[in-house]
Amino acid sequence: MKTTTKIHAGLALAAFSLAILFTGCNNAPKQNDQTDAAIADTIKKEVTLSPESQSLLNSFPTPFEVTTLLEKAKAGFIFDITNSPANAGKYVTETSKALNLGVYSADLSYSATYNRGDETGKFLACTNKLADELGIAGVYDQSLVERVKKFGNKKDSLVNLITKVFGQTNDFLAKNNRSKIALLIAAGGFAEGLYLAASLGEVAKDNTRIMAVIAGQKDNHMKLLTILDAFQTDENVKPVADEIAKLKPIWGNYDIESGKKIPQQKAAEISDLTESVRLVFVK
Repeated sequence: MKTTTKIHAGLALAAFSLAILFTGCNNAPKQNDQTDAAIADTIKKEVTLSPESQSLLNSFPTPFEVTTLLEKAKAGFIFDITNSPANAGKYVTETSKALNLGVYSADLSYSATYNRGDETGKFLACTNKLADELGIAGVYDQSLVERVKKFGNKKDSLVNLITKVFGQTNDFLAKNNRSKIALLIAAGGFAEGLYLAASLGEVAKDNTRIMAVIAGQKDNHMKLLTILDAFQTDENVKPVADEIAKLKPIWGNYDIESGKKIPQQKAAEISDLTESVRLVFVK
């Protein structure tokens, strides 16, 4: 908070100084207007999360919450519904990289929870690549890849290791005032986790327990929307918030909190809705 205050004060002082410098310079009124507008725009785009929103972001659950519940619900592992590791190289903007670091983190959690060593290694390579490009140095690195290989079939050790990495990532971003990146990662992970659950719910013979997993994500959805609302003036975050908001009908239109099996048609509609949002992030 102190750092942000200093930045704002510095920008304001710069704007004031420039205004004085260019007063009376009749030969450059347009340049003066453009400069002031640029500084004002920079100040406007500065976003500081409230303590409540920052706390929600810091405590937002990892994708393991969903994948662990899916395993307990005896949902299967289907590699084809995950984001292909081949897509990792096509994300070039900071927003798409952060979103898909979240997406691949969910896929990584999914494969690790189901003790799929080869797939876990592939998704770890994807998260390593995107994290490196986002400047999250020292969290995802080659030593982590080697430790994952070392654990092999030791599922509990593997899950604990990746959970620790998620925690280190959040700490790194918080300490470096990169709340927006942390939020985009959380949004990507949430969307992918929900999509995985809905996809499995569509094909399950009895989707009662899987639908219970989805129903349990309503509170996290509300928390995520609350945090995203703080970035409504950010042109890169607002489209993400709009997509996440499209998931609201899941908890209002399908009676998934009844504890009963959901008809295949309704399960397919839920799956299609989550997929439509997820596709915007991974395309």
